[in-house]
This record gives sequence, C-alpha cells and structure tokens, in this order.
Amino acid sequence: MATAENDIMEQLIDSIEEYNYSRYNLQDSIEEAIEILENETNRKTLSQCRFEEDKWYLEIPLKAKRRSIDFNDIKEVVQFNVNINTEDFINIVKCWTASLLEHGYNAETIGTMVNEGLRTFIILTKGFTETNEEELIEEIVNLSIFKQKNICSSTLNFLDYCPYLGEEYASLLYSIKPNIEAKARLLPPSKDILIFSKIIEDYFSRELSELEYRKWFPVWLWWNLTTLIPLRPSEFCTIERDCLINNDGNFYIKLPRHKQRFNNKRQIQIIDEINIPEELYRKIEAYKQITKTFGRTDTLISYLSITKCGNKLNPYMYSLPVFRDHLNDFYEEIVFGEYKVTEITPSGDQLFITKRLLPGDTRHLAFINLNRQGYHPVEIARIGGHSHLQSQNHYFNHVQNFVDLEILELITNVDLGVYKNKIADSESKNDQIISMSFIEKYVLRPSHTDFKRKMRDGYCTDQHQRCKVEDCWECDSWRISEEEFKEKQDVLAKKIKDSESKINEVIGNLKDIYKGIYTNVGNDEFYSANNLEIRKELINKSKRIDDAIRKYVNLAKVKERIE
Repeated sequence: MATAENDIMEQLIDSIEEYNYSRYNLQDSIEEAIEILENETNRKTLSQCRFEEDKWYLEIPLKAKRRSIDFNDIKEVVQFNVNINTEDFINIVKCWTASLLEHGYNAETIGTMVNEGLRTFIILTKGFTETNEEELIEEIVNLSIFKQKNICSSTLNFLDYCPYLGEEYASLLYSIKPNIEAKARLLPPSKDILIFSKIIEDYFSRELSELEYRKWFPVWLWWNLTTLIPLRPSEFCTIERDCLINNDGNFYIKLPRHKQRFNNKRQIQIIDEINIPEELYRKIEAYKQITKTFGRTDTLISYLSITKCGNKLNPYMYSLPVFRDHLNDFYEEIVFGEYKVTEITPSGDQLFITKRLLPGDTRHLAFINLNRQGYHPVEIARIGGHSHLQSQNHYFNHVQNFVDLEILELITNVDLGVYKNKIADSESKNDQIISMSFIEKYVLRPSHTDFKRKMRDGYCTDQHQRCKVEDCWECDSWRISEEEFKEKQDVLAKKIKDSESKINEVIGNLKDIYKGIYTNVGNDEFYSANNLEIRKELINKSKRIDDAIRKYVNLAKVKERIE
C-alpha cells in the first residue's frame, strides 16, 4: 500500500512545472482570479473558494472529497519579513493559486504546491530573509527526494509567476534541481503539431465570412505570433489594443511586460518592443479595423467581437480562461469537425492526433526555435521575458524536437489533399521512408530531359553536370530507375541512417555550447553575449544543423526522383 501511495505522490509531484503560464499583474490578476474561482465553484459543487476568504476548499473529482488550502498558514510564516506587506503577499499567493486552477492542476496537486511546497520554502528562508545560500541548500538537500522536488518545482513556479518577490532564490533552486530526477514536460508529437499548423494555414487561406474570421483570428494570431516570440499565454491575451509601432518601415509589437526591479547585476533586461514581419503587422491592423465596430476593448483581441462570448466580469478584456476555451473550440469545430481529424487511431486512412496543443506549448516551441537558430541565451532571455538564464535551461534540451518538426514539414511540404497520405509515409524515418507503396503513389518529378549519364548509382540528367552537392543521391538532377532502386534500397537506408547520426552530432555540438554558456556566463567573458566569437560559434553550429537537415531531406525525397 505504501508503495502505491508513493507512486501516486511521485506522479503528482512530477506533474508540477517550474514555469507558470501567467504573470502577476497588480491591475488585472485579482480580477482574473475572481473569475477563475467563480467558474470553479459553478462547475464543482464541493468547491468553496471566494477570493476574499482565507480558507478555500477544492473538490477532488470522483472521490466526493475536497482539499483545503489555508492561507492563514502562509500568513504565519511570511511575517518574519518586515519588508513584505502580508496582505499584499497573500493576495499574490491567492492569484497564483487561482492560476494553477486555470492551468489544469488538480486539487490535490494545488494543495501540495501551496500547503507543502511553497509554505515549506518560506519557512526555510524565514519569509524570504535567509541569505546564507550554503546553509539553505544543505537544509533542502537533506530532505527526502519527494520534498526536494516539491519545494523546487512549486517555488520556481511561484517565482516565475511573480519573480519580484525572491529572484535571488531562483538560481539557488535551479542549482539543486539538476540533481533531482524529474520527468520532462512533453509537447505534442511533431506530427500533431504539424497537422495543426497545416490546418490553420489552410483554413485562413480560404474566403472566410466576417463571422468566421472574427471568431478564429485570435487562434490564428496566437499560433503565428507566439511561435515567433516566446509569450506566456497570459501575455498574449493582455496585449493592448494600441500595440503596433511603425518606425520608418520597421514594424514592432509592444508586449505587456512590466518594469523590472534591478536587484543585482546578473539580472537581464527584458525588452517589451519586438520586431515582427510586415505581413503579420498588416494582419493585426486589418483585424483591428474589422473589430472596431464592437466598441471599447482594452486588449488587442476584442472579447465582444467573438460570437460565443458570454457574461464576463470585464467584457473589455480578453483573458486566458476565454482563450483556453477558444482553442478547444477550434479543435472541436475546425480540426475535428471540418477537417475530419480524429483523436483516436482510425480504422482506415483518416488523419489523427494523439495530443492537442495547449496555450503554453507555442512558448516552448518559440524558445526551442531560438535555440535552434543559434541565438545567445541572453538574447533569448530578453525576447522571452526571462530575467535569469536558469529560467530557460530546460528548453535547449528539446532542440531535437524542433529539428524533427522541421524535417517533417520539409518532407511533407504539400497541400492538405495529399498531405494525409504523405505524412503517413514519412512518419517513421527508416521503415516507411523507403516503402514501395510510396513509389507507386509519388512518381512526382519526371526529369523533363532526354539526357542520361550513367553514374555508379542511378544517372545524371544535367548534361553540364553542375554538381551542387557531393552525393548524387541528394541532387535534384539525379534519377534512378525503379528496378535499380529496389536493388539498392539498403544503400539509401544506410545513407539515411548516417544522415540521422550527423544531425544528432551537430545538435549535440550546439547543446554543448549552450551548456558552456549557462555554466560560465557572468564568470567568463568568453561566454558573454557581447563576445562576437561565441555568437559566431553559435551561428556556425546552427548552419551545420541546416546543412545536415538539407542532406537528410534530400535523401528522404529520393523516391520523388524514381523514373
């Protein structure tokens, strides 16, 4: 029994993420928290959680039980710090707790995070006053692994929500966390992400009615803006209406990021005006024009212009709870409804996904993409709203995921009509890439020339033999007969395997540089964002990944050159 309980507790603590999709805002957070709590009490009969009360009860579904959260316990331990206004601090903790509800944590996890994780850390730091890092680290590492995980993840989540309360402790917690095994947060599979991307691109290429456009533009904008700039979902929802800047043909968007309190020289200056493509700028301008007839809106997205809008405490503000429903509606009505995608493995050749995108997933993708492109971590932090480098530490381990997504997109760069079949053929890199069924379906590119020069493998159709690549198998002008291809499938299989190994090698090289930066920046000038040599090294490694991807994709598309 004890083992089963331990397993449940381990799963619960492993589900705690060290980052929060929202950030505390004095003007809006209490109002949003009240709305979240009202929704909770309306949906769950056993939940009792009014913002002004200091004891909340959250229903545990299927158990006819509830978990209590007593903020008086937090009050007792934070009073050590005379520099903290207890009432204001408790309001922040309440807003954070409400944000956990909104982000999908269950009652037991939330209770564990607030009552045990955060509260224990406040006790250990004597209300955020303890400055002896060595003693504090020793106290934490002497606790059980479960308690260490809970304290680190819960407190980091809280400090990510409101970093101004104890930024100096974030580095300390990150220094402990690598020694604790934890399960990484999983994004949807690359295939599922690409299906969503293809669908939203295809849907908005149509002639939409104004009603359809107004209804789904927020989802389109979320996908196109937050995969470009690492925005928290709450930041995306609260972008102000007057957010666009045209500075002599350079286009910027102003983000709702709050002024920082600079407590130490290591803190990174976050930027709130970021360059965007002109096309995206024009799309946002067009949306503002179309929705201006709905009157006042304090956010870029007009809540009142959405056809399904209901009663809201502040109808002039778009919010994360609304967007979460909005994204789910897009899946239900468009992805599953109009495009007939399913969430279960179909019996026939129907396209399916195994996991939906969540509002915070695009922030992960944007961070990973910036890593993939070789941006210096300090630049990434400025763009992504991180005041400390440790906050982005976990993202660079997922660069492989983004490369997989790039490869899949390049291999399947066709319209949705044939995409369903083609993605199935390219989903398994080794087996299906060389399947003969593909040959029958996709003899897509005849050479359009009678010239044929026999090579060791296949033949060249360019009479001038202007070789652009070293390996004929990768060349657009190279062709192979179906009969010879059948004989030499093992050659292609080996080339693809070697190409995959090369991709993994160059990704590993890029990761090694990032590890060096995270470890040494601030202590060694070589790793500084101002050092052109390290920036050049990052860009070179990124280009090597480009070359490795190009080689792999050209090999994967050999079947298009069968005649």
